[in-house]
Amino acid sequence: MKKILAIDYGTKRIGLAISQANLAEPLAILSNNEIIFGKLMQIIQEEKIELILVGMSENQMADKTKKFALELKEQTAIPIQFIDETLSSKRVHQKLASSHMKLKKRQQPIDHYAAAEMLQEWLEINQ
Repeated sequence: MKKILAIDYGTKRIGLAISQANLAEPLAILSNNEIIFGKLMQIIQEEKIELILVGMSENQMADKTKKFALELKEQTAIPIQFIDETLSSKRVHQKLASSHMKLKKRQQPIDHYAAAEMLQEWLEINQ
């Protein structure tokens, strides 16, 4: 089974999730700054990633996400696919609220959980 990295792109933070067999696991939240591509390349190499999925929404972020993916594609030969990320963050917030997790913890960044939500949905459809 291919090892897959899912990316939930944001202008401030980037959420990452990775596939472990048929399960998506939240991996990390990275600051979106001048060293982001170096960090991503390190993770891609260390984890032996074979496919990268980038979440794409149909709002004002779409152009920025495409630009990010094109820049990433210039630095790696790993195939990159876009996947629908519509409502992934909302679904994560709903799951966290129903899990009885403390409010303070639920208010922390969830970008890596959103990436895992997208990846799990992709795995269920494509495996």
